[in-house]
Amino acid sequence: MKKILLLLILFNGSMAFAQQEAMYTHYMYNIMAVNPAYAGYEKLFTATAIHRSQWISFPGAPRFQTFSIQTPIGKNVGAGLSFVNDQVGPERNIAIKAYYSYTIRAKEKLKISFGLKAGLNVLNIGLQQLDLDNPDDPAFFTNFQSTILPNFGFGVFAYTDNYYFGLSVPDLIEHDYINNTSFSSADLSLNSKKYYLMGGASFEISDQILLKPSAFIGVQFSPSDSTKIAIDADLSSLFIVNNKFAGGLMIRSGNSIAFLFGIMLSDELELGYSYDLLYSNPAANFNGGSHEIVLKYSLENVFGSRTKRSRGRLACPTFQ
Repeated sequence: MKKILLLLILFNGSMAFAQQEAMYTHYMYNIMAVNPAYAGYEKLFTATAIHRSQWISFPGAPRFQTFSIQTPIGKNVGAGLSFVNDQVGPERNIAIKAYYSYTIRAKEKLKISFGLKAGLNVLNIGLQQLDLDNPDDPAFFTNFQSTILPNFGFGVFAYTDNYYFGLSVPDLIEHDYINNTSFSSADLSLNSKKYYLMGGASFEISDQILLKPSAFIGVQFSPSDSTKIAIDADLSSLFIVNNKFAGGLMIRSGNSIAFLFGIMLSDELELGYSYDLLYSNPAANFNGGSHEIVLKYSLENVFGSRTKRSRGRLACPTFQ
């Protein structure tokens, strides 16, 4: 087990800076998770479920589930709620988060949304379930559970019918879960601040085909050395055919590539799937790749919202 945990740390570069927001490929299905200003942007009531199984050949590899809802609750106001379960080996991080956004019209075609997030986090470590080389080690006799610790975040999201740009800091508070303290610089700090930049556009190739390129960048400073910076970047391109089928490619820093597929099952229900794999990496032949599946349900006429789906919308890079 110790060797497996070491491999997980070595092959996940972001863990060196204490990863807090779980990495997943379909961030575009639920941008609200990293930018609260997105809450209610789609002008529909939406419920989204995402499951990710990462590095499936490694025992104890990361598993991630999230369920979220969001809706407009007024002409310029949006709200959302999400539940997150993130597990790596014996470590499980559980969070519940609430989102609020307010939108203004900056120009005739440009709107800017400002968002706030409030959340509660708890960490559990199942030490007693580990398969140890030395089962008599007293450090592993008792499982660990932190107290419930709060967090807050904010974001800005600007958009027109053809492009969008976002900036956010979803977790403003750094937590040392082991000591149940905030604003900590300890090495075990699961959510040191991370800054997110995102942008995308929509191009109509023909009457039946849309092209939607996007970029997603995360910047994080080391909690123990402010001169060290970790930068993660995702570049993706997605083709939409007849507003029903989707296919595309994502390239991620760290020698990772993902293939994305989607289908509109009905006017309200859409399904997405992605497969990630490593290249030019020693772990590429052993980790088995990563699978992710998304199910999203959208409903009109909730809380007075009557905006219908628009073919040029950017809310979801597949079918909006």
